[in-house]
Amino acid sequence: MEKHSSRGLIPPLSTKSLVVLAVLMAMSIVLGQLTFGTQLVQVSFVSIVTALIGKWYGPVWSILVAMVLDQLKAFLFLGGQNFPAYTVVAAIGGAIYGLAYYGHSHLSWPRVLTTTALITVIVNLTLNSLCIYWMYGGIHNWASFWAFITPRLIKSVIFYPIQVLLTYFILNSTVVTRFSQRIFS
Repeated sequence: MEKHSSRGLIPPLSTKSLVVLAVLMAMSIVLGQLTFGTQLVQVSFVSIVTALIGKWYGPVWSILVAMVLDQLKAFLFLGGQNFPAYTVVAAIGGAIYGLAYYGHSHLSWPRVLTTTALITVIVNLTLNSLCIYWMYGGIHNWASFWAFITPRLIKSVIFYPIQVLLTYFILNSTVVTRFSQRIFS
């Protein structure tokens, strides 16, 4: 975990930790391109990188990185088309991971289960669904709402335990622990 002074809102980073953060951002972009699914339901493993950024850099950097990555991905892959609400949602996800994981060298099962549940319900099901609704509309009655939300609910129920297991085992792995000690010691 990055050690820093309290000389401002944004904690300063060493050159080494800034380089690691840039590599993690690049990994997030690459993993984002390996997403599969439809516009309505997508499966991605970007959350593992976001969780790692939250664990190593804390909520402030997680929020900033999430916002920068959202804008960068819109510029690179959507021709500059931008929907600012997605940037806010990304920042909220970064904040959740940063607040939940920062300062914890080992993440407990209850912490990972709870954090993943918060991300799933608040970010994925609620806020991202609202963004999709605002962008594409078309939900004018309960039947269209359930047709819209049902596949997202099913995906979330199926993917939740997968995301919990991946997050727990990757972020608590000896590789991540050793790397963390080398970079932030």
